[in-house]
Amino acid sequence: MRQLFLLLGLMVLMSACGTAKQNAAMTNNLHPDEVFTVTEDDIERETRQVNGMIKGEWTFNAPCVDVSGRNFLDGLGKPIAKSKLKKKLNDAYKKIGLYKARPQFTFNDDGTCSIAMLGASLKGSYNYNPDTDKITFKWHGVPLTAHLKRDGKKKLQLTFDADKFLSLISLLSKVSNNSALKALSFLVDHYDDVMVGFELKK
Repeated sequence: MRQLFLLLGLMVLMSACGTAKQNAAMTNNLHPDEVFTVTEDDIERETRQVNGMIKGEWTFNAPCVDVSGRNFLDGLGKPIAKSKLKKKLNDAYKKIGLYKARPQFTFNDDGTCSIAMLGASLKGSYNYNPDTDKITFKWHGVPLTAHLKRDGKKKLQLTFDADKFLSLISLLSKVSNNSALKALSFLVDHYDDVMVGFELKK
């Protein structure tokens, strides 16, 4: 019986050694590039997964405001300041006509996007980073960065620096000095560190 156990133990040991040598041989045959290379397919797959978080058609639901600067607050609490600005922004959006023809943003998982606003349509691309809550649009080679926060699966908060928001409105407006720009110019002229934009619903 003892000899049988010794024989079985020897067979297991030989098998283990053979497997170890085989694994070592396979490892030695692998080139480092085969282990660590990131292919274009890998990048595209990861990009589509990230973009899938916001993929779809999103429609304007309400104004969205955020503030960050202490000088702007002038001693007021942040919620009070945001509430006051949101009311002004809401009035401006009504003058512009955003409630009649609600802006629509469409994000595709391949990184392309489109915006329909103020009777105009704009197609381009975007790069979304969920770790920083930032999204960079690019139209005709011109980049425009905004903050994008997900609120559950059915809402997005998309806000721009006030001056960049005016640039977007200008880009989509047919008349450069129309009521849209006049109604929103107070944001740039009077307030610092203001982020304005849209609450979007799916």
